Amino acid sequence: MAYLRIKAVKGEQYLYLVKSDWDSERKTSKQKIVKYLGKKSSVTIEDIPKDYRNSKKITDFFSNLKYFDPNKHDDAINKCKNDLLLSFREGDDIGAFSLYDSFEKVYGSKEFLEKVFRPTIDQIEQSNYKLQNKLGQQIISYNTAQSLIDKINQKNDQDTKKKKILICLPYGEQHALGSKVIESFLLSKGNTIWNLPAYTSTVSILEEIREKSPDLVFISVSLEENISSAKRLVENIRENYKKPIFVGGQATKTKTLSWEVDVVQDLSLEKISKLTRTEKIPRIWVK
Repeated sequence: MAYLRIKAVKGEQYLYLVKSDWDSERKTSKQKIVKYLGKKSSVTIEDIPKDYRNSKKITDFFSNLKYFDPNKHDDAINKCKNDLLLSFREGDDIGAFSLYDSFEKVYGSKEFLEKVFRPTIDQIEQSNYKLQNKLGQQIISYNTAQSLIDKINQKNDQDTKKKKILICLPYGEQHALGSKVIESFLLSKGNTIWNLPAYTSTVSILEEIREKSPDLVFISVSLEENISSAKRLVENIRENYKKPIFVGGQATKTKTLSWEVDVVQDLSLEKISKLTRTEKIPRIWVK
């Protein structure tokens, strides 16, 4: 099976023709770069070798490229957000993944997570905050969003040479979609990720850090009422381990914190990517 892979370098996107073959001994698929194609903006289907030109993923890519016109980038993002919101509310996880798959082929996974998925989740939270009687719709939307992220994560491979990262929530925090977005993005970069479920106790988190020995720890907190719990978690980790700690989430954007430690107030996926690539990771990241 052949498909196109996008690689971003200094703001430019480049295309590679990749072939996936099944390894019967290891019972897994392995990928091989067939050809470097050049800048995505200048590649046409004529640049694809004839033996691969009729592959469905190849033809779909160029069909999507016409649909998601790069000159109408904002229009494509807005359309995808509207369609994704509808899929979430209707519980259509297949349709949601189809939207991701089409969008990702043209603009990449980071663009989808940061400019489509995150704003859509924010919209769901804001609308349901005002309409408390729509709890059932909120549950359906969140479950569908969770299913989409799980499917995206299944596509990612880990690279033992990259960072080992543990993601967790302070006790009492149950909004895990923010941490799932970070997990998905970091997985797409080949990192090894352990994302602990909601209501994991502080003792269990400390034990996981001891056993897994991650290179860094992310703590996500969405609700202001859980900020104190997040602070205690940071203090417990720092008392027991010398690990870089990154704290972020919706709660840190809406409330000014007066901690003895610095807190990330708006950690974008691009900043996360830069941090995890550095050889010497700061112990606490300040915006």
